[in-house]
Formats: sequence, C-alpha cells, structure tokens
Amino acid sequence: MPPFSSFDQAEDRFEDLAWGQVLITPFELGAWALLEPMGEQNHAPQLCWIRPDLLGCVWMAGSGEGTAGMSVFLSLLGAEGGRWSEPQRISRDVERSEQNPLLFVSDGCLHLIHSAQLVRDPADRSALEASSSFSMQWTAVLRHQRLSLEGLDLYDLETWSAEAWSSPVDLFNDPAFCRNPPHPLENGHWLLPIYRSLEAGGAFGHDHSEMLRLDPSGHCLDQPVGIPDSTGRVHGSVVASFDGKELLQFFRSRLADQIYRSVSTDDGLTWSAPEPTLLPNNNSSIQACRLASGRLAMIFNRFGFAPDPASSDKQLEWGEARWPRTRWPLSIAISDDDGLHWPWIRDIDTGFGFCGQQNWDLNGQLAYPTLIEGRPGELHVAYSWAGRQAIRYLSLRELEVIGYNPEAIPFGSF
Repeated sequence: MPPFSSFDQAEDRFEDLAWGQVLITPFELGAWALLEPMGEQNHAPQLCWIRPDLLGCVWMAGSGEGTAGMSVFLSLLGAEGGRWSEPQRISRDVERSEQNPLLFVSDGCLHLIHSAQLVRDPADRSALEASSSFSMQWTAVLRHQRLSLEGLDLYDLETWSAEAWSSPVDLFNDPAFCRNPPHPLENGHWLLPIYRSLEAGGAFGHDHSEMLRLDPSGHCLDQPVGIPDSTGRVHGSVVASFDGKELLQFFRSRLADQIYRSVSTDDGLTWSAPEPTLLPNNNSSIQACRLASGRLAMIFNRFGFAPDPASSDKQLEWGEARWPRTRWPLSIAISDDDGLHWPWIRDIDTGFGFCGQQNWDLNGQLAYPTLIEGRPGELHVAYSWAGRQAIRYLSLRELEVIGYNPEAIPFGSF
C-alpha cells in the first residue's frame, strides 16, 4: 500500500481568487492583485494617481509587440471596494501596434501618451534575414489623448472608456518612443523623456535619448533636446534632487551593464552625459521615484553584466546591445544621497524559483515596473508578471524595503 498523498487532502482555494481583487496573503509581501489579462501578452504598465480616491493603471495588451491590435488598456482602483475594475481599451488604432503607454494629470484632464508603430506580417521572416528587427520601433509616432476629469465615475464606463477620450493626435511629426511619465515643473510645464529607436544594427543599440517639453495641455512647446552621449541609454526617468535645485535622470542600458544617471541644473534645458550608478541593469526598464521621506527609490531587475577591466574578452561598445532574458529578481533600492549610493535593497519578486541550467528560463520574466508613492511611505508598484501573462499590482511600505526605521536605529547598531 503506497503512502498517502497530501494533495488528496489539501483544500483548493484557487477558485477564491478573482482578477483585480486586492489581497493580503500569508508569505506574500504587501497587498497585491493580478489585473485581468486582455491578451496573450500584457506588458509595460504605468500607475498614476488620477485623484486621491482613484488610482489608474495603464498597459499594452494583445498578441505581441509589433503586431496589429496591440492596444492600450486602463483599469481603475477606487478608495472603496478593494478591486481593480474590468480593464477598458482606450487607444484607437487597431492597424498599428500601440505600446508603452503613460498617464499624467494636468489642466483638468487625464492625459495618455503612447507609441503607435507600423507592423509586419507575422509570417514575414525577411526582417530577421536582413539583420533587422521584427518590431519596427523606428516607425513609431507618439500619440496624445485627453480625458476630462469632470464627471469621471469609476462605476460608469461611459465616462472613461475609449469613446470618452479625445481622438489621438500625434505629438510631433518625427518617429520617437516613450516609456516613463513626464516630470512636472513649477511653471506648469512638463518634461517628457523620449528616445529615438533606430533600425541600424538590428538590436536597438543605436537608440538614444532626448527630452521633450510639454505645456499644461500636453502640447509640445519646442523641439526635443538631445541628451549628450546617450547612445544606448534609454527609458529616462526624471526626479528632482533632494534640495530641489537639480533634476536627475536615470536610464536603462542597452549594454545590460548598469543603470546610468544624468543631471540638469537648468530645469531640463541641458543635461550632463550619463554616468554609471552602482545598480545593475539587464537592458530592461527601470523607474525612479522621489519619496516623501526625502529618499530616492528605484525599481529595477537586480541583474546585469558589470564591466570587467581585467577580462580578456572584447568589451561591447555603445551602439551594440546585449539582451539577457533574465528579467528577475524584481527589486527596489533606496538611496539617501540622490542615487550615488544605494544602501537598502529588497527583492520584491523572484519569480517561480526555477534556477537550473535546463529550467532557468521557466522562471517567468518580471519586467517593466512602475513605482509611485501614495500616502507618505506607502509605495505602489505594477509590473509585467510571469512572462507577460498578466499585470501584477503590489502595495508595500518604504520601511519594508529598508527593513528597519533608520531614524530610530542607526545603521550598524543591530
């Protein structure tokens, strides 16, 4: 007689779970939810406080990057109910691949900016044979839509679904890409980090960053300003310095080595050449957030290929690119000196735990995170979960990342 199996006796609670339901569960950090998937791939979320009682999450979903019908979806979480709404498609162009959406609130409106690129026939392999990329990011235009906040009702879809938004308008004529939200200036203008995605080389290593200035209504004020020596450094994320006298911009690296940092002393008119930080980067997206405590938070994948001057191997040069499939663990780092050092780091998701030579790629990528603060010290996170199967939302506290109260317990006194 064989031994009994615990699986025969275990209570299956899977049916208790519901898409969008915010949960606190044993052995899981913070309060979390899985937003309802709207396609085979769900990717590149961004969070935005629409009102103090309304949090929005926007992402792209469809059959895959670079394919027609990849669209932008929006879900809302109200102060009551504890559940994200059923997602609604809010973009309009089903013939293009609509990607990398972002939200911001200005001039009495909720603003949406996203990319919209031409697509290839999925059966067309000529691009790969020509050392190009299937995803034609170099054809993308940036599009802008507005939604009046007056009358926006979480429970009335007609007030925030696609038909309620303005018709999309191209921000400017040239091809460009975006990822992170714009940064507000004291004069009401906004700084939108963008990058130029180029076909050269076929691996996007020649991409470079620029800064676009917007007025309160979301229109371009002038031509984009280039970030010097930014080839291979993209997905800029802008925050104010601790003293408010400078702007800091952090970048993803196409070399998959480190996160890079640039400084502006004139409200974003000019920027220093990006310099490497102490944080690794895997050529995947990052986002910085200035916290009410004065500290700086960074969400990123804690993986990268640090340069090794002693190595005899040929070092990659800017214009080349490295694409590791390792997009885990997902981590938050905290700095108290504007990103020069990061003494506090916590992994908030490590995937499914697969780590062997033959099964590491089953771990499930955790990618393109977004991080904002709500109440002081309360962090809100969303990211592509389990290889883009869904968007995962997580709320946790700043002190859960640090692990102790630095004001009460000096470092090293444990």
